[in-house]
Amino acid sequence: MIKSLAIKNFRSLADFEVAKLGRVNLIVGKNNSGKSSVLEALRIYAANGQRSLLEKIASGHDEKFRLSDSEIEESDVAFPFEDFFTGRKFPTNDDTMIVIGESISSDLALRIEHGLYVESSSSITELDKETRTQIHRRRVKKTEDRILVAIEEGTPIDALYVSKGERTTASRLDERNSRIRGSIDLPGSIACSVIPTQFVSVDELADEWDKIGLTKDKQIVIDALKIIAPEFEELMFVKRDDSYSNARMSLGINRDRLSRTAMLRLSNFPRPVPLNSLGDGMLRILQLVLKIFPARGGFLLIDEFENGLHYAVQEKVWDLLFELANKLDIQVFATTHSWDCIESFAKVAVDRKDIEGVLFRVGKSVRTSDRDRVIATVFDEDQLFNITQSDVEVR
Repeated sequence: MIKSLAIKNFRSLADFEVAKLGRVNLIVGKNNSGKSSVLEALRIYAANGQRSLLEKIASGHDEKFRLSDSEIEESDVAFPFEDFFTGRKFPTNDDTMIVIGESISSDLALRIEHGLYVESSSSITELDKETRTQIHRRRVKKTEDRILVAIEEGTPIDALYVSKGERTTASRLDERNSRIRGSIDLPGSIACSVIPTQFVSVDELADEWDKIGLTKDKQIVIDALKIIAPEFEELMFVKRDDSYSNARMSLGINRDRLSRTAMLRLSNFPRPVPLNSLGDGMLRILQLVLKIFPARGGFLLIDEFENGLHYAVQEKVWDLLFELANKLDIQVFATTHSWDCIESFAKVAVDRKDIEGVLFRVGKSVRTSDRDRVIATVFDEDQLFNITQSDVEVR
C-alpha cells in the first residue's frame, strides 16, 4: 500500500502530489479536472509501464500508439505515446520525464521518457553494464520538423525508456515497435483491477466468477448482491442461446455477441431470471465485487463509483468495500462527481475507525504562485465529519 502519491509530467498533472493516502481513497473534482488521469497513472505504475498496457490506454483515447512506415518522415504526425506527456508533446529537455510514485525522488518511482536510440554494431549483451547504459541513454537533438541527425554509429531511432531503480527497459517507436536489445524487465509489478465507467462485459464477469465459484469467496458475492435484492439466492452464468441473439440482431438491437449470460435464482420466484432484468444496480454490484478478487495485495481502481447505484445503497456498498479492502489487503482508488457518493463515503470513513478512508479533491490552483496547476486538496477526518453534517462543497 502506498502512503502518498506524486505524479509529474503526465497529461494535465504537470506537478501533482497527494501527501496522504488511506486504505480507501475517493477522488473528487469537476469534469476534466484530472481524476481519471490519476487512475491511469496508478494503473501504469502498478504495471511498471508495460508497453502493452500503454498501447491499450492510448488506444482507448484514440491516441497514437503505433507508427507506420509511411508516417516516419512526416513532420506533423504525432508519435506514439506523445499525448501522455503534459502539453501532448515529447519534452525538448532530455531531463524531463513522466514520474509516478510515492515521491518524485524515490528510487521506486516509475520513470517514462522519450529518447533517441542508436543501434551499435556490437552485441549489446556482450558489453559491460556501463557501456550498455551509455548506448541506451545516448541522445541527439532533433529539429522541429523531426529530421534526425546521423551520428557515428548510425541513424538514431525514437524510443520510449521506462525505468525503475537501476533497471531500464526500452522499446522502439518506429514501425518495428520492438523491444530494444539488452532491455531488462522491471521488478515489483502490483496486482491491479480496473472498473471502468462503462459496464464490464458479462463474459468478462463470467470468467471472474469461474475463478471463485467453488471457493469461500462465492458467499461474499452472494451477500453483496443481496444489498440490492434481498431475495437473491444463487448466481449462474450459462451459455447464451444463439437463436435468441440472432433474433435481437434482426430487431436492430446492436449488442456485442456474448457467449454467456447471467441468471439468478430468487426466493420469491419459481424460475431463474436474467440478471439484466433486475436493473443496472445489480450489474454494477456484481461488477464491483467480482473485480475485487484479482486486486488482492494491490490496487482496485473504480472510475465513477456511483454509476448504476441508487444513493440509498451507496453507503452499504462503501462499507463492503472498506471491509474487503482491509481483508484482502487492497488499496482502493475511486472517482466521483456525485454529492450522494461523497456523503456516503464520508459517513463510512468516519465510522470505520479501524480502516482509513481519505478524500481528496483534484482541481486547478487559484494561488498566484502556481495558478492553474492541477493540485490535490486532502480532507482530514474533521472535515469528513463536517461533510456528514452539512453540504460542504468539495467538488
